[in-house]
Amino acid sequence: MSTTATTAQTLDPPPDSWVAPGASDGFATAGLITLLLLLFLVIYLYAVFDRYAEHKGSRTPIRTTIPTMLVIGLAYDLVPPLRDVSLLLPLTLIFAAFAYDVVLWMKPEPAADETLQEEETAAAENISPANGTPPAKEQPIAEQSVADLQTPVEGIGASA
Repeated sequence: MSTTATTAQTLDPPPDSWVAPGASDGFATAGLITLLLLLFLVIYLYAVFDRYAEHKGSRTPIRTTIPTMLVIGLAYDLVPPLRDVSLLLPLTLIFAAFAYDVVLWMKPEPAADETLQEEETAAAENISPANGTPPAKEQPIAEQSVADLQTPVEGIGASA
């Protein structure tokens, strides 16, 4: 009886993270799913915040620059190797967003009050605001008697 096999097994047990070849690792799978769900949650919460900030900041002069900066910050936090990328990439993105804000500032969008007034005017005149044509009037359904609806159709079916 050899004691070396039992001694070696007690002195050097396999690590808890070891998985036999061909077997699946449930802990690693659960960890990967949890990591992906957390990443999805972070991106979802950021999207909700971005939508809220866009709605609240629709009248600010730099309404696209700030969300762009937030996206760049989120990307640098989630993907640390981006720190090795040249700073020209995020600076170019921020500059492009700022240029877009300048264009929006120079040519503002129509205010919501103007579109609301157009819709109210169209509703008062009974004209659809989209194409300026009056809506089609509903035609009453022709009344039919019950006897007309219950008449059998001849020639259909097998004759007995």
